[in-house]
Amino acid sequence: MNPNKLEKKILTLEDVILEKGEEWRAPLNYARTTLSDKHLSDKNLIRLTKGRCTIPHLELMVRILFLDSKERPVGISGIDQFFYVVDRSEFNLFDWLEVFTLFHNWLETNQRKTPFPKMLGYLQCCEDSPENKDINRKFIELVQEMLEQHGFIG
Repeated sequence: MNPNKLEKKILTLEDVILEKGEEWRAPLNYARTTLSDKHLSDKNLIRLTKGRCTIPHLELMVRILFLDSKERPVGISGIDQFFYVVDRSEFNLFDWLEVFTLFHNWLETNQRKTPFPKMLGYLQCCEDSPENKDINRKFIELVQEMLEQHGFIG
């Protein structure tokens, strides 16, 4: 394997900052001080920053995970549920971060709130819907259409 083609392995939050830029320091520090390691380990926090993740994506996920940690202080953590679903999805992490942002904004616009597991469940249903299986679509377009046509009960 060509060593020039090897991707640098990110092992620490400082590695994330070195790769993505100093502007990531404050949101990463906020995440670290807001959520305990049980609800968002450094490993999962680093994983959230992969690829095309943006600072607003990270900040939203930290807020959602914080609320989830207050609603469900014991049991499986929200981030573990999230990655379990993402790992089995045909869509990538960035697609999931995009649809969480879309769905969260839709909820706010409609003055609605829902627990994290219900958000995740709704998005999984969108992915599994015939509208996605019959025609391969972008996840964000699919979720947008589902919200417009069917709304959300939950």
